[in-house]
Order: sequence, then structure tokens, then C-alpha cells
Amino acid sequence: MLTWTLKQLLAGALASASIMGSVQASELVIYTAHGETTSTPILDAFAQAHPDVKVTVVRGGTGEIVERLRAEAANPSADVMWGGPTQTFDENAALFQPYQSPSDADMVTSDPNHIWHPFTVLLQPLIISTKRVEAGKMPKTQEDMLSADFESAGGVIIPDPAKSGTGYTIISALAGNFGWDFTGKLAKTARLAPGSDDAFNAVRDGEAAAGWINEDLGAKWRAEGLPIEIIYPTDAVTGQIDAQAIVKGAPNLEDAKSFIDFLGTKAAHEIVRDATVRRSARQDITPPSVLPDLGSLNIISAVEPRPVVTARFHEARGK
Repeated sequence: MLTWTLKQLLAGALASASIMGSVQASELVIYTAHGETTSTPILDAFAQAHPDVKVTVVRGGTGEIVERLRAEAANPSADVMWGGPTQTFDENAALFQPYQSPSDADMVTSDPNHIWHPFTVLLQPLIISTKRVEAGKMPKTQEDMLSADFESAGGVIIPDPAKSGTGYTIISALAGNFGWDFTGKLAKTARLAPGSDDAFNAVRDGEAAAGWINEDLGAKWRAEGLPIEIIYPTDAVTGQIDAQAIVKGAPNLEDAKSFIDFLGTKAAHEIVRDATVRRSARQDITPPSVLPDLGSLNIISAVEPRPVVTARFHEARGK
């Protein structure tokens, strides 16, 4: 399996041509926002089930992937976009090809237009550096994230919503449920990370005091005994349905359909739960035991579309 990042692909015209030239016509090309921890167990299982399909993986933030797909729309290189909130696929439906996968009916939700196919239910609890924040000053709510204590202890950090699907989900959900007055204050005071992993790692490494994290990674880091605390706010927890879709004009359409179908199988979603500690979007898969019950949480999701959220967020930052 060949893996590239979008930064490599976008480094320049010659570099891009060279990299894409290495992709054979028979290869399934997947653009994914998932990191290796999430994607590798699934890709390994797909390779075992479909040994005749060669897979090339290109990784990048959700925003970067969408920009790449737009640039390539007249001559697509990718077959599948894997990862990102359903809202991203809805807002960019013209980039994708409808396909009715057999497993769509087994999911907690489905797209009536058959553009996107659910993968996981992904929440973003708070992540706090225990190196930076004392036990008695841990936040309990989203509104606590505006505390001056965090700013003096290393700051709150958030992924850029223009580049990160996680960042978009968090900002849009907070703005839609707490208003832009609160979210604007957060935008002004928070440090901005170029991507989700950058934000997560900054808190893990004690470079920032607090932020948000995808709960699967947070659970793993807690289990490893890293110097962090994971907190599900009592007022609201941001979350999204993560999805995948076939790129319109996919060069390897049949292999793309096979991958979409595989991602929806019960076997794949058991891997999702057991190997990646994520909540499956299938109705018949129980969630990981280390994660809190959804019924105990007030879950909020993105409200306004990404272009609106990105513009208002950066306007509030004044940068």
C-alpha cells in the first residue's frame, strides 16, 4: 500500500505530476482524513478480503481533500474520499457519485441521496494537560474553556475549521448552540492549529493547556497513562457522523464500490470498535465499553455550513 500526504501532492506541479504518475490505472486511490491509527486496521482487513486490489492512500485534512477534489474535478485522480462529517459531503455533493450500498440500511442514519455512507459516530470531549492545569481547575462545561486560567497556563488550542473537519464540527456546533458571542470570544483567545493532530498533540505534549479531541484517541491516550484528562462537558459535547463517498468520475469505480461496501460490513465495524475504539454507525454493533453511554450526554452537531463558519471564525479572530 502506497501512502502520500496532500502536502506532498500539492508541493508543486512537477512533484504532483511525478507522484500521481506513479499511480497505476488499476489502483484504488483513497483520499482520507483518517490518521494511520484509525485507517490501517481497516485497510489491512480490506487487503485480505480483496488481495487483487492495489490501494494508494493520500492523507490530508478534510478541507485540503475537498480543495484537491475540486481542482481535479475535470480529471479525477481519487476514487474515494474517506473521512469527514456528513455536512462536508452534503455541501460538496457535486464532487461525489451516488451509490446505494447494501449496508446503508443497517446504519443509524443514511443519506437519502446516497452520496455519503456513515462510518462512525465521533464525539469531541475536552482534553486537558495535567502538566499545565491543576486538578481543582479542570473545566466542567464548554463555557469554562473561556477561563483566563487556561490562557495563562498555555492556552486553549483548536484546529483550523477551514482545514479540519473536526475543527469545523466543534466551531459550528458551539456557534449553533452557544451563539457567536461565545464562539467569537473563543476564536479571539484560542491558539489555532493547522490540523486536528497538531491540536491534539499540543495538549498531549504539554505545549497547550486545553482543547478538544476525538474521543477514540483520547481513550487510548488515557489508557496509556499519558499526562492528560478527558472530560465530557456537562452542558454539551460536540459530535459528528463520519462518512465516506465515491468521487464523481472515479477512475476505478468498481473497486470504489467494493471499498464502500466493505466499510459498511459488520466485520469492518467490529474492527472499528475493537481496534480503533470508535463508535460504529451500524445499529447492530455495541460501542466500546470504555466510552460513556450516549444517553448520558447532550450531543450537539454542526449547524451552519463550513464556508459561513470559517468566514465568521476568522473574522472574529481579526487575523
